[in-house]
Amino acid sequence: MNYQLLYKAANNHEAYFIKGLLNKNLIKSQLLGGNLSIGIGELPVDVVQVNILVPKNKYDESKKIIANYENNLKLNDNLEEWLCEKCENVNPFNFEICWNCNN
Repeated sequence: MNYQLLYKAANNHEAYFIKGLLNKNLIKSQLLGGNLSIGIGELPVDVVQVNILVPKNKYDESKKIIANYENNLKLNDNLEEWLCEKCENVNPFNFEICWNCNN
C-alpha cells in the first residue's frame, strides 16, 4: 500500500491524537519520527516533529479531518481543558477524544 505525507505533528501527543481521529474515521495511518523526541534538547524543533502518513486513496478524506482539527484549534483558543469520564485524564480543550484512552 502506498502512503502519502498528510501532516507534521508538533510532538508525539498531537500525532497520536490525530492518529486517533483518523482511526475513528476508519483510516489507517503511520507515524514516523516520534522516537526522536527523546533528544528534544539537542535537536531542532522541525526534526522532532512526527510525520503522519495515510494511504494515498484516503488522502483527500484525511485532509478534511485535518482541516476540521485545525479549525477547532482556532475556534476553541480560549476554552479550558476537560476531564475524561472514563480514565479521568485531563485533556487539552481542542482534543475531541481522550489522548490516553481514546474515549
